[in-house]
Amino acid sequence: MKEKIFAVSSAPHIIEKHSVRTMMLDTIIALLPAGIGAVIFFGLYSGVLILISVLVAILSEFFVNILRKQKPTVFDLSCIITGLLFAYTLPPRLPLWIAAIGVFVGIVFGKQIYGGLGYNPFNPALIGRAFIHVAFPQNMGNFGLTDAISSATPLTILKHFPEQIPNIPPIKNLIIGNYLSSLGETSVILLLLGYFYLVIKKHIYPYVPIMFILTVALITFFVDRQHLWIYLFSGGIFLGGIFMITDPVTTPVSPKGKIIFAVCCGILTCIIRFWGIYPEGVCFSILFMNLLTPLIDNYTIRKKFGFKKV
Repeated sequence: MKEKIFAVSSAPHIIEKHSVRTMMLDTIIALLPAGIGAVIFFGLYSGVLILISVLVAILSEFFVNILRKQKPTVFDLSCIITGLLFAYTLPPRLPLWIAAIGVFVGIVFGKQIYGGLGYNPFNPALIGRAFIHVAFPQNMGNFGLTDAISSATPLTILKHFPEQIPNIPPIKNLIIGNYLSSLGETSVILLLLGYFYLVIKKHIYPYVPIMFILTVALITFFVDRQHLWIYLFSGGIFLGGIFMITDPVTTPVSPKGKIIFAVCCGILTCIIRFWGIYPEGVCFSILFMNLLTPLIDNYTIRKKFGFKKV
């Protein structure tokens, strides 16, 4: 990993000697294959949905900068990543105005209200996603088809329509991305391209997504091993594991803390999937663990020699 200076406070953040803008640009590059795949699999409207999300994210950040009379922070590119990640969690036929509301909430109330990049305790893209999930549940469950069963994702079928399990696309389709799901969650292959790019660029610890995915796989094996691969290759496991659990701002800073965070996210994801009311649990598990990041840091960061807790 590139040399880092860690700063832990009430809002965990990371200061790196290499440019924040460079890291953000590399993350955008890593996210692009999944976005291109979304347009290929779901059509041009999905591309418009992604562009609107990014544009509103930029404008929302700029709006807050004007209100606070501060220098524009849009040029660090972090708001673009928020817009992309937010868009990738959306169903392909979501109305544009709902997407605009969600990403506005994510930028303003999930990031800027805490002071901006480096001070936000929660992942802003997931804050926006969680808000519209609660505010517009019917729209978030509408994937553009005529009835609930034909528009159900594989995870929804496993949860609510078990009689339709034979109609779930084959594993090959789940890996490639040719099935009904949220925009950027579908193609495991395209998401893995982003993973390897970030690992090569040394922006993420490679074992963190692996620990998350292995935790989900292990629990799923004991709960419902018959459908293990469906649970792994559909939903937000790879998108969340690669791009959200590795967020340097809202996750622990120590290697030990990162492992604890990833494993706990995997456990919570499975609890929600198997015993909760929602078929997917990645979003809420990460947000909950974001809340515990300062606590994890407190117990996992090596204390300076000669200092004792007051």
